[in-house]
Amino acid sequence: MDLYIFCVVLGAAGMAAMAFLGFTSSHSGSGGHTHHAHSHSAHQHSAHVASDGWKAHAWSWLSPRVLFNVLVGFGATGLIAERIVGPFLALPVALAGGLAFEAFVVRPIFNSLFRFASEPAQTLESSIMSEAKAVTGFDTRGNGLIAVEVGGEVVQILGTLTADERNAGVRVRAGDMVRIEDVDGTRNRCTVSRIGLGES
Repeated sequence: MDLYIFCVVLGAAGMAAMAFLGFTSSHSGSGGHTHHAHSHSAHQHSAHVASDGWKAHAWSWLSPRVLFNVLVGFGATGLIAERIVGPFLALPVALAGGLAFEAFVVRPIFNSLFRFASEPAQTLESSIMSEAKAVTGFDTRGNGLIAVEVGGEVVQILGTLTADERNAGVRVRAGDMVRIEDVDGTRNRCTVSRIGLGES
């Protein structure tokens, strides 16, 4: 069998096997020594992190997923180059094509999918200490509707003034800004304090 055809078949078979077995998540971007003592200087810490980054980058090229992708790119490029530049020059061209296929085609796709899959979903608890706007005026018990942004979406929930501000008689009107001090995720409500008390 022709070398380039063999590489395409082997690489494609390896990629299919990894996808079937669920091993594609082995794409790694972490280094081996990421814990540092607090006594290290900022310069030492930065140098160590940079070293780990280079090690992780080098090791990432040795993963089975990358090798299979390079084989596919190598074989496909070689089949084309062999007819254009001849068998002698086709080998280095095919090697460059395999590396380029991984670096500029497959890797950006995997990185995008990895970031999308690992992006944590924001919850109401993540809005603690964030600012929100009063949608309605708060009643005499210090309760009112507020609007807060959670995960890029504006949601309306019940807000209750802190005990200190309720006892002090603080009033919140529609349009006032408040700060979220605590969140009760089970009841979908939060405790807030009014921002800019000196202006009223």
